[in-house]
Amino acid sequence: MSADSVAGTQIRTGTEGAGPSLSAQDPASGRSTVAQVSDAGSSTVPAVGIAGAAAALALMVGTIGQGLDARARADAAADLAAIAVVQVQGENGCATAEEVAERNGARVSECITRPDLGTATVTVEAPLGIRIPGTDDDLTVEATAVAGRAE
Repeated sequence: MSADSVAGTQIRTGTEGAGPSLSAQDPASGRSTVAQVSDAGSSTVPAVGIAGAAAALALMVGTIGQGLDARARADAAADLAAIAVVQVQGENGCATAEEVAERNGARVSECITRPDLGTATVTVEAPLGIRIPGTDDDLTVEATAVAGRAE
């Protein structure tokens, strides 16, 4: 056991207890007080930091996956809506595109038909499912598809 003394305080290290102990003498009463110094709980702060980082990473991966899913839904809805417009080839082509897009979880933001060329361009928006705090609007993903006759 070793002991160091600084201004009436002794630091003892050894194998008697949980860790080093501090002892000091109260000048008024002359009584000695001993406090055990322990490293118990010292890993709590790093563990909380690691858990927080893991939670942030999981949230980020989930958000990216949600974005990729919304993009795939928007692409599929745009493709199907454009094909539907070309197959209908009439005045209600864009109405058909809106119906098809709605069935696929999207809404038509632009529909251009060219009956003379037999082509249609449809742009749809699909909700991402993420809302910006302080707004009433969901984020959306946009996709455009062109369909027409093969030349």
